[in-house]
Parts: sequence; C-alpha cells; structure tokens
Amino acid sequence: MFQPIFELGSGRIVGYEGLSRFPEQPAAPDGGWFAAADALGLCEELELACIETIVAVAHRLPADAYLSVNVSPSTLLRDELEGLLARVPGERVVVEITEHSQVADYATLAERVQALRERGWRFAIDDAGAGYASLRHVLRLSPDVIKLDISITRDIDQRLQHRQLAAAIVSFAGETGTALVAEGIETAAERDTLAALGVRYGQGFLLSRPAPV
Repeated sequence: MFQPIFELGSGRIVGYEGLSRFPEQPAAPDGGWFAAADALGLCEELELACIETIVAVAHRLPADAYLSVNVSPSTLLRDELEGLLARVPGERVVVEITEHSQVADYATLAERVQALRERGWRFAIDDAGAGYASLRHVLRLSPDVIKLDISITRDIDQRLQHRQLAAAIVSFAGETGTALVAEGIETAAERDTLAALGVRYGQGFLLSRPAPV
C-alpha cells in the first residue's frame, strides 16, 4: 500500500510512503506481525521482505515523487537493503528510520547514513516527538526530513501544548534546513493549524488513505 505525502499549501503530492498490510489470519495488527517476527529474531528479514515487495511496484508511481520506506536501525546496516533500494534512483529514495529499537552504536549508524547519502538517498526520522529515542535520532543522525508524530498532530487545533511543541520543532527544522512532515492529519482544522505553524508537508486520512499503487 502507498500513502501520499502532500505539500499542504498547494495540495501537490511530493512523495509516497510504502506500507505493508498483512493477511487477517492469524489476526494481528501490523505492529503485531513485526513484534512476532522480532521475538523470533526475524524482524530484519521481515522488513527486507516488505521493502522488496514495495520496490517491486515502485516504478508505477509518478516519476516526480519520492518513495519513502520504513527501516529499523539494525536493518539499515544490512547489505541487502542497499541492493533492494538500488532498483530505485537514489534521488527518489527517502529512508524513514523508526524509533522502536535501541541503537547500541550511533557512530557506526551515522557512518552508514553518510555513506548512503553519497548515493543520493535522503533520511527521515519517523514519529518525532513520540519519545526520547526519536529525538536522539534527530540529534545524532542529522536527518533530511523530520516526521511529526500523530500524537502531536491529533487535535493540535484544540491543544495549546501540542501547538507549542510543534512550533518548537518547526523552529528547529527551519534553523537546520530540515523538511518537516506532519503524520496523521485527519481533520481540516488540524491541517490548517499545522500549515499556519509553518509545517509545509503532511499526510493522513483527511488527505488520502493508503491504497494499492
């Protein structure tokens, strides 16, 4: 499945996030599949299989939009990832680094990120603001894109603290030259508030649900 990422001001689609949806049997939310794979020591293999499936149909996406894929820090270090994403022009690749696993060696991860940047890849930090790990990723890995977590986006038009936190991240992104994408936009009021705060890009059910290519 692919969910478009929009420029909020113009409504133009700038990218697509590749997502994986699993069969209903055995019943489990998407996160449950990855948790189960992690318990078996197979999470990296599952991530790589998902990316292979996404990349296989990525050529059918509009050529002027980037492709964003989710990768855990440990999978980012796997040589197989580079081979899979080499099927997509480097300047169209955005790798979203998830925050759900601890990083034991940031120096090695940062070296890997820099090496892959030289191929044209860009990097995003997913779920920024949801926890300490995502903020540490931002500080240690100097991403090209920060994705504002849905927990901040939700009801931001009604919650002062959410707006204050988003404004702080907007300021940080502006000073560091980092693009900012708000996740989980579900109402027009949320979209308009985010745009007024200076968030340039967004995705969510209001704009478009994930769909087959």
